[in-house]
Amino acid sequence: MRKKMITVAATLLLLGLLSMVEQLSVERLTSEAMEKTQEILFLLAQNESEQGLERARAMDAWWDEEAPNAEMIINHAATDDVRFTLSRLVAALEMGDRDDAFVYANELEGNIEHVLERQELSWQNLL
Repeated sequence: MRKKMITVAATLLLLGLLSMVEQLSVERLTSEAMEKTQEILFLLAQNESEQGLERARAMDAWWDEEAPNAEMIINHAATDDVRFTLSRLVAALEMGDRDDAFVYANELEGNIEHVLERQELSWQNLL
């Protein structure tokens, strides 16, 4: 009986540690993505669409590099939403459509927040 209790306690401890590492990884990814998105929004507000396009392309390449590593531990659909919105943002900026770019950049912020919300350890996510 004692061995079983130790095994259960060790398993719970290991799961708790893995959950913490996963949460920290998602927080780092979303924090960095949010900073990049806010920088793009700032550039668009300053009517610096060319620089915004450069930053959006760089963020798109960065996300394509970082997301596959994170997709092993987080919801794949949530990372895809970010990827698709980034593609629309880049396309809008390439076409010179600043208004649509604002919409997509704001949508991108929401999608990034959603990635973090879906990974938080909560009753809603557990059930």
